[in-house]
Amino acid sequence: MIDFPVLDLTGAPYQRGLTHGEACRGMIARHIELWRETSATPTRSWRDLADRMLTGTGFAAAAQRWTPGAWAELQGIAAGAGQEIAHVLLLNLTDEQWWINSARHAEACTSFAFRGDDGVVWSGQNLDISAWMDGLQVVLRYPLVDGGTAVMGTLAGTIGMTGINSHGLSICCNTLLQLPPTRDGLPCLFVMRGVMERKSRAEAENFLRTVTHASGLHYLIADATGWAGYECDASGMRQVPGDPARYGHTNHPKAVPESGSPISRDRLAAIDAALAQGRAVAALAERPLMRDGQSAADPIGFTIFSAYWRNEPGPMAHFCAAPPRIGAYRAISVG
Repeated sequence: MIDFPVLDLTGAPYQRGLTHGEACRGMIARHIELWRETSATPTRSWRDLADRMLTGTGFAAAAQRWTPGAWAELQGIAAGAGQEIAHVLLLNLTDEQWWINSARHAEACTSFAFRGDDGVVWSGQNLDISAWMDGLQVVLRYPLVDGGTAVMGTLAGTIGMTGINSHGLSICCNTLLQLPPTRDGLPCLFVMRGVMERKSRAEAENFLRTVTHASGLHYLIADATGWAGYECDASGMRQVPGDPARYGHTNHPKAVPESGSPISRDRLAAIDAALAQGRAVAALAERPLMRDGQSAADPIGFTIFSAYWRNEPGPMAHFCAAPPRIGAYRAISVG
């Protein structure tokens, strides 16, 4: 998807969701239809997978406990799109689906941060999911509780997958399927929305430490003072040691590199080399960081969004809703 809508959401959380749902009604219906088509197998219907993801899990309760505003927004999305809330919730369990649906796994995402020659912190990522999601990309711009603003790249019907707020605080993520999940934790997208409500890395770290994490994830949190990587799972949160000048992460725990697939290790080597050469942003448009669904080793992976920004107050976010080799970045003011 070369172009994408930017939704300016205002008002209380439910109203913001209602606006999202109404504006993207057709895209959300298509998202649900494609989710069902791609979730079905010869031996299992999409309803069977939906039942596994919703029955006996505490995802909704965790969202209501730790991110009530994001949950209210999800309710508004469902109402505005004319869909059942359970069906919209399923769309927002992107990382949880990977470990619940053990038959299909994808290697997803490369994140990075570095300090430029002028001392300014930059960060971003290639957000790689599945090629069937191409065409569903949207960017949400919405108010924070403290009066600030956040901008997040995501898919129609979902609440946010990568982004930065007006305080200069950003979040990127990488799936870590090697780490233990729990069916009673806070799903990844809700974790990200919770972080976006914070002003600093210290506040974000406290939030990550407080919640129970449903899925194994690496979160790269950056602000104007620097960055930190956190590997989170059902057992808690651990900060990842790293070079103070540059940082990259892919899809395996840094402390256990042997647990990573060849794809993940190759991408980590590539982003580390690009960072050392001062060309991390340019490398996002190159293999192996750029994913176009044509890899024989991992045909599932596809760069849905490529994003980067300067971590400073009132930043400009740059989003490309396609593998950046074939798409162009669009600058979006955060406020």
